[in-house]
This record gives sequence, C-alpha cells and structure tokens, in this order.
Amino acid sequence: MGDKDKLVCPVCGTGMNHHANKIDYGAADDDEAGPGGVLIEAHTCPGCGRPATRRAGAGEGFGG
Repeated sequence: MGDKDKLVCPVCGTGMNHHANKIDYGAADDDEAGPGGVLIEAHTCPGCGRPATRRAGAGEGFGG
C-alpha cells in the first residue's frame, strides 16, 4: 500500500497505519460480498489512536 492509498484519520488528519486484513462475515448478505463475506483492512491512527476499517482495495479504486 503506497502513501497515496493511506486512509486519513477523520479526527486529526494523520495518515493511518494499516495493521491487518480480516474477513467480515457479517457482510455476507451484501450482494457484492458473496457467500464468504468481504475482506476489510484494519487501520489505526498513530496520532490519536483512533481505529478504522475499510473494504480491502478501496484506496486502489476497487469497491467501497
């Protein structure tokens, strides 16, 4: 993941650190998810500590 794809903290505006990819099984009912859920990225802000997630690839122009 390049700097241009970094998730920006909505609280303090710092670029967040990517920590893990996880499967969100709760999204399995979503039409785009398919039967196994969707892959999400877990991030944490080094400035204020706020956690955040987004669908994997969202910073690269894939899905939302």
